[in-house]
Amino acid sequence: MDLKLFKGKLNFPVITTGTFDGLHLGHLELLTKVIKIARENNGESIVLTYYHHPLETLRSKTYPYLLTEKNKKKALIKSFGIDYVFFLNFDQKTSQMSPRDFLENILIDKLGAKVIVAGYDTHFGKNREGNLSFLKNNETAYGYKTVYIPPFEVKGKIVSSSFLREIVSNGKIEDVFPYLGRFYSINGYVIKGHKIGRTLGFPTINVKPHDPNKLYPRPGVYFTLVCISGKFYYSLTNIGFSPTLKNMRSPEIESHLLNFSGILYGKETEIFFLEKIREEIKFSNRDKLIKQLQNDLAWAEKKITETGYEI
Repeated sequence: MDLKLFKGKLNFPVITTGTFDGLHLGHLELLTKVIKIARENNGESIVLTYYHHPLETLRSKTYPYLLTEKNKKKALIKSFGIDYVFFLNFDQKTSQMSPRDFLENILIDKLGAKVIVAGYDTHFGKNREGNLSFLKNNETAYGYKTVYIPPFEVKGKIVSSSFLREIVSNGKIEDVFPYLGRFYSINGYVIKGHKIGRTLGFPTINVKPHDPNKLYPRPGVYFTLVCISGKFYYSLTNIGFSPTLKNMRSPEIESHLLNFSGILYGKETEIFFLEKIREEIKFSNRDKLIKQLQNDLAWAEKKITETGYEI
């Protein structure tokens, strides 16, 4: 969306800016404050964020994988009640913009910020030199007010995107919910696979994420919910290299949907990770693999009966 279209047309813009990867409970605390201030002043709540993580531009080879894809990020932010979500393309030109240029040219001139809500780790501009102190020191010159949001803690731990990436990368998927406020998920679409699962009695769908930089949980077998065309299915999802039968070079996502039969190629899907069942294992033969898959299925069915996960 072109920021120029909004110049002078907003009544009382209340703005926050950042990567907002994951949209965790700390982010929600900040966005809630943005919405509250905007409503109290008959204004507009605005989030200015990025298509991808800025480190993809700053570090061409080593950068964080994403917790939240662009479309999912926008949908979540809007679902919280934010009026406008703007995406900036964080390219080399943007990375070299001084904090003052970012503040003056984008936040003030293009959006007319009246209030800027900043978290404890807010940084912007070249070398991340723009921060809370910078915003405070420039309030009078540019006619806005800065509102500070302190770190948000759960169980004595500051909730952050980097902390959540660590949890997901380690496969501790059931530990995500208290900090994220929802189950971790991957959005993608169903593609054709090798069709090996059906020969084992466990047909699967292969899912390709929309964003190639999406963060996968640690390789293993997970108890999941798969959403396709608005319907949810309990499922077993394998993240990994299929070492017993395929030994892939890069990880794949395969889900066996419980009590489902049909063709789903090309369908949009979202996989919600509920719990990790086990690590990925290389078996000596396919019979042992089938036996383990049967055990995994029994585990999932027992879990559904005992805990009553609501769909």
